[in-house]
Parts: sequence; C-alpha cells; structure tokens
Amino acid sequence: MEALASIRSKRPASLYVFAPGDEYFIPQVKDAARSLVAETFRAFDYAEFDGGEESIDGIREFLGSASFGSERKVLIVNAVEEKTAKHLSDIAPLFLSGNAVSILFSDPGKIASELLTKAYVISSYAVPSTAVRAWIRKRVEGRTIDDQAAYELIQRTGGNFFLMRNEIDRLLAYTGSAITVADVREVVPRCHVAAAAALVEAVSLRKFDRVATALSDLSESGAPDTTILYDVEVGLIRLLNAKLVSGSNRPKADLRAWCLRSQHQYLDDYTLTALLKAAEHIRLHELELMLERLEDIEYRTKKGLTSNALAALELLLSETVLTTQEP
Repeated sequence: MEALASIRSKRPASLYVFAPGDEYFIPQVKDAARSLVAETFRAFDYAEFDGGEESIDGIREFLGSASFGSERKVLIVNAVEEKTAKHLSDIAPLFLSGNAVSILFSDPGKIASELLTKAYVISSYAVPSTAVRAWIRKRVEGRTIDDQAAYELIQRTGGNFFLMRNEIDRLLAYTGSAITVADVREVVPRCHVAAAAALVEAVSLRKFDRVATALSDLSESGAPDTTILYDVEVGLIRLLNAKLVSGSNRPKADLRAWCLRSQHQYLDDYTLTALLKAAEHIRLHELELMLERLEDIEYRTKKGLTSNALAALELLLSETVLTTQEP
C-alpha cells in the first residue's frame, strides 16, 4: 500500500486522510505512524484523539506545542465527526506547518478543501485482485487453493483482510491439502457485507431461493439490525446508480469512480459487469420504492418501534419486487 510506504519513509507527508476502510490496514497505519516517534518520547510527541467535537482543544494544543525531543510530532484522529471536521479548517496552518505528521480517519468529503488539497488522501483500500490471491496463497502455508476458491473466499469475507486471515486458519484446520471452492462454501460463512450484496443481487434477479439464503446468512452473521439495514441500503444505492448508468451513454468507469468516491469501494471488472447485469433486471421505480420503504424501516428500528428488522425487510421485499419471479 503506497500510503504505508509514504508514512514509513524518511520524508512522510504532513497530513494524511484515510477514508473509512478495512480493519486490516488501520492498525498497520497506526503502527507505522507510531514508529516515527522514538519510544522514549512517545508519551509527549505522539497523541491519539477520538474525532468528537470535544477533542478540538486537545488537538490544537498538541499541534501548537513544541516537540519534546523527537524530530517530529505525530497526531492520530479517529472517526472525525462532521462538526469536528469544520473546526479543523480553523487550525489548518497547524496541520500544514511541517512540524507534525497528522493522520485523520475520516470521510474525505467532510474535510475542508484547504486541508484536503494538501493532504495525502486514501479514498479506497482496494488491492488488485491478483495481489489478494497471491496474499491468500502465501497464507495457506504450502497447500493449494485454486482461483475459484480464492475468489469465493474474497467474496464471502467482503474482501476484508482481517476476516480472510481468520477464515484461512479455519480452512487449514478443516480441509485437506487442496482447498476447493466447495470447501470454502462449506467452511466460510458470508459476512454481513457479503450477505447484503448477495441479497441485493438476488432481489434484482427475482431469485427468491437466493433471497432466502441471503436473509439467513444475514441473520447468522450476528450483525446488529442497524448494520444490516445500512449494508442493504448501500447495495441498493449502488444498484440504483448502476441502473442509471446502464440506461445512459455514461461509461462503466463512471460507476466505478462513483463507488470509489461515495462508498469507498473499488469494483473489479467481474463485480462491475455483474452489477450492471443485475441492474438490467429491475425497474427504476422498484428501486426507488425499496429505498423509500427501507428508510422507514431504519427509522422505526432506531426508535425501537420494530422488534425484528430482518422480518420487516423480508416483508418489504415480498411486497415489492418478489411478487413476480423470473425463471
């Protein structure tokens, strides 16, 4: 990852903005940043703040003070809230003075332009599929795994390296010398992100049996109702944009760029093609209706007015696009 190499270099940038992303990379980013300060001085020249508005005074004080003994100070700000991001623009000179390396974990869209244009921005944690498969093969410890099995593993874990690492350990414990796609499907459950994506695709294709499987996978994922509903909403919005692209002369690259910018997700060629194909099978007004109804379910779930969000979601699907199935 180029951003990690930059942080670890002799001349790191003054400011980095990391979009929300894979949990596998974030600890590595923090470790790399921490290593910039000698252990003796970390209590003074390294600071980590939550991104709430109450952290502004502490951030200002830390950046505005002199280094205790290191060559540089290092600041980490986690989950920058929108109000906090607005205040950060007021102290932009402190971030850009060159006396500190600051790393903000934030949606880049929240960061003021005077900071964003000077920052090293990481909007996607995407890794080329060939590199991911190579990483998987290295971790299977000399055993074999074919491309189809590796692809299935990536899909079921939502491309999350932390999950893949854990599931590879399970595969090594429960499979033979050659790991097949059947092994992956038997051992590796779909994470909530992957199950939500499978649900949206099944809905678009009107495949009720696959919808039922995806709903079961979502239930077994153990994710909170609000997380599941958010994942489904993200998938439906992505499908809506694919529908708009497929109905116009806009190139596929526009959809890929939108996903990177708005959802911080890279679509490889296979996923992009599958998404556009799925969009052909659903009507625009059906998507709009589902998103409207889903918003109502999310509201009632957050207010405690719905005891079972998955049941409400299943009812929503049955009343909209699943009334007519395609063979």
